[in-house]
Amino acid sequence: MKLSQKGEAGLLTHIEKYFRFPGDKNLLLGPGDDCAVLKTARGKALVVTTDELVENTHFLRRFATPEDLARKLLRVNLSDLAAMGPVRPVSCVAGAGLPGDLPADFALRFVKALKKEALAFGLSIAGGNLAGARELHFYMTAWGEADRRKIVTRRGARPGDWVFNLGPLGEARAGLEILRSGGPAEKKRFKRLLRSFWTPRPFLKEGAMIGERGLASAMLDNSDGLFSSARILSELSRCAVRLKLETSAVSPVLAAYAGSKNRPWQKYAVSGGEDYGLVFTVRPARAGLVKRLLAKARIVGRVEKGSGVSVEGYEGKVENFSHF
Repeated sequence: MKLSQKGEAGLLTHIEKYFRFPGDKNLLLGPGDDCAVLKTARGKALVVTTDELVENTHFLRRFATPEDLARKLLRVNLSDLAAMGPVRPVSCVAGAGLPGDLPADFALRFVKALKKEALAFGLSIAGGNLAGARELHFYMTAWGEADRRKIVTRRGARPGDWVFNLGPLGEARAGLEILRSGGPAEKKRFKRLLRSFWTPRPFLKEGAMIGERGLASAMLDNSDGLFSSARILSELSRCAVRLKLETSAVSPVLAAYAGSKNRPWQKYAVSGGEDYGLVFTVRPARAGLVKRLLAKARIVGRVEKGSGVSVEGYEGKVENFSHF
């Protein structure tokens, strides 16, 4: 069987089953969540994540500046930390696979931009690795500290919980479309969508509040689209997730872009990808508090008994990205 036949989900399932180490009492949470969690000092935990940007998978070199790539690399890793709750980012290591024909100035600008971005978020860069490669790629491992009693995982949703989203929906996907085929006028009109693709906001402060106040029963960062995030919640909590989106769930800019293409905005909001907001479930008794504390959070669905994910009021095809 080829990897393309097994699929990304099938490979991940195998990895999560195989990489189990019950003898390691310090490993509190292994594969299957946004981050790994390891016990350190009394009551404390080390929270670790890793991610990468690969040419022709995550970006095309013709429309990517080194500054764009540096900003996005750091932010997608921090988004994973944010999804675990009250995590204080500490440091990271970064590496790159560089083609020999890459201009030296490209690499130097990337390094400069990565340091600037790390300092803006209060991180140090502790080291890394370089290698030659046929295609350009960058990778990072980042870690932070947390009170292990307040870590929020992807598991824990129950029937009756509300599903909230905090952050953009569909904007990064629209931004990528514009980068690939949009003209100058469209790029000027929809600059916000381009920014959403290149500089996603890691919701560190909000994720910390959610964890500190115990607001979420389960949470993850929205990296592969709302439908995919809902499917993960459904599978891990063994419940059904019914998505229902109001127009207020997306920005006016995204709605305007979808309208300009004669496409339903739900197509972008549901399938999306690379938005890096937070999707989390909330007990009904805490929903009012979430609305007060996080005014921009929107209810996008409900957890019910059963299994699977459905989208109310949208008959279009849900497109899920897979690496294989």
